[in-house]
Amino acid sequence: MKRSKRAKTVLAKGRAVVGIDVGKRKHAATALTPSGEIIAQLAFFPNTREGINILENRVLHKAGGPGKSLLAMEATGHYWMCLYHELTRRGYRCVVLNPVQTNAYARSQIRKNRNDRIDSEGIARLVLAGKARATRVPDEKTAEMRLWVRHRQRLLRAANSMERFAHTLVDRVFPEYAGVLSKPFLPSAQKLIREIGLAPADLLHRKRDVRRVLHAASRGRIAPQTVDTLLQAAKQSIGTRQAEDVANRQLVLIFDCLATLREQIAAVEDEIDLRMQKIDSPLFSLGITAKLAAVIHAESDPIGDFPTADQYVAYAGLDPSSYRSGDTIDRRGKISKRGSPTLRRALYLAAFVVTRKHAYFRRTYQKHRRHGKNHRNALVIVSRHLTRVIWRMMTDGREFTKRPPQNALPARK
Repeated sequence: MKRSKRAKTVLAKGRAVVGIDVGKRKHAATALTPSGEIIAQLAFFPNTREGINILENRVLHKAGGPGKSLLAMEATGHYWMCLYHELTRRGYRCVVLNPVQTNAYARSQIRKNRNDRIDSEGIARLVLAGKARATRVPDEKTAEMRLWVRHRQRLLRAANSMERFAHTLVDRVFPEYAGVLSKPFLPSAQKLIREIGLAPADLLHRKRDVRRVLHAASRGRIAPQTVDTLLQAAKQSIGTRQAEDVANRQLVLIFDCLATLREQIAAVEDEIDLRMQKIDSPLFSLGITAKLAAVIHAESDPIGDFPTADQYVAYAGLDPSSYRSGDTIDRRGKISKRGSPTLRRALYLAAFVVTRKHAYFRRTYQKHRRHGKNHRNALVIVSRHLTRVIWRMMTDGREFTKRPPQNALPARK
């Protein structure tokens, strides 16, 4: 994937600065001269082509137009994207700022008056003060990969949520059921719920059908003794006996929903695998799956945005927070968690893999376990160390080796 220069501090460089406060359906804008005087303000304009024409006629042309003005806006959800790309297509230089920066600047003001117009002016003054840093805007291929991997995670979360809800229904109707069948939602169990239901009274009333369905659906793998145990548990069940029919119908609907979700997950994973085959990724040498490597690439590319490993670690939110005050207080706290949560989770999962597959990382894990760290904290430390290794691998385009190289190759431009 194409590499770009790292986003540095945003500097006006003698240009007029236009701050845009982004909303869902309408935005506000303020244009300032390099000396901080207001050129023009627009209390609101709609998020349409007509609205952007109004912005251009009333504010941007007065600020000098393309080439003579710098436009800055907040990364408010996804609402900034259409505005950003339309203004970029019209030739304007646009930067996107993290709301953490703009909110901190707004809180630093003495007066507490805030509205969209004041916020847009604050964004412009933050840029003029030289304290703003641009957020990374992905290129086309990275944006596509990011959409795929995030959609896969969204589908997985939906499937997990439905499974958890199904367990709550089972615990209401037949709480002893999961103790008999360790995996209560296998095809055989689903067949039982679809044909007979899960209410203990129904199971006891149709004992012969229960044995027939479980034997046929499991192809004889469920022992008769297990079925006897299930029926005995149904006889002694303390289920609520309320809304049992509704719970059974909902379980059937959940099974259908899960089947659809799993089909979609499989389709998305096939697309991710196909795209990863086109990437000569050094991450495979770590032994991680293509799905995990895809998440790291989607959230990290272009790696050239990070000239040092420390900056990449900070972007992942794995850098330790610190607190210093005077000459007596100097302590390090938990990880900052200020970066990409998707990347941080992927690196944490990758730490599980490399700790088991590579002695190089296993020694780091065992060392901190001996020093009193619990399992999770030790894995976080491995994740931070792995992040540095991944930065070097992706920067140099080299595969993982047990020993780090003596001389690092120059970073790709």
